[in-house]
Amino acid sequence: MPYTPIRRDALEKEILSFLESTCGTVDLHPGPQGCGIRHRTSLVLATSYNDQPRATPLEFFHEGFTIYIFGEPGGKIANLKRNPKVSAAIYEQPLDHSKKQRSLQLWGKAQLITIRNDEKTYREKAALWHIEEVAKKIMSPLLKGLSPEERAKTIEKMINALNLIRIDPIRMVLRTYNPDFSSLQYEWKKK
Repeated sequence: MPYTPIRRDALEKEILSFLESTCGTVDLHPGPQGCGIRHRTSLVLATSYNDQPRATPLEFFHEGFTIYIFGEPGGKIANLKRNPKVSAAIYEQPLDHSKKQRSLQLWGKAQLITIRNDEKTYREKAALWHIEEVAKKIMSPLLKGLSPEERAKTIEKMINALNLIRIDPIRMVLRTYNPDFSSLQYEWKKK
């Protein structure tokens, strides 16, 4: 399918609107079952190493076109340390043919930000998205019975083990799917 022509500024506005409507946001008043993040649409992050692909669904945040993901240690982090080239996909859910829906594919380069290599940026982003409060909620079953000091140490250890994945897109393809089953696709490339 060929790309539909569109002015660059209009496309950039549309991509930012899509990211804003799909990314996770801080939930300042989570209920008993809330973790502190208002979940919307997950991003599927594709990494690879040694010709072995891996796709991982993750919560994401954004600042402009830059995507941020807090990731636990594991295969995706090991892959990123060896190969920073990534691809990701975000699509509105649930699929509803009665209305216009969008999806975004992106290709770019990832950077791992940790307490050890850039504490200032890591702590700034963790505070912005309330990651410590989220960690406390998610880890609450593991913290039961611990003293306040042990709880604080456990939470700090968990936060220090996380990686902040920063993705800077090089290319993005925004697709719109219409109720009449037609679709359009728009391509953005970094200058």
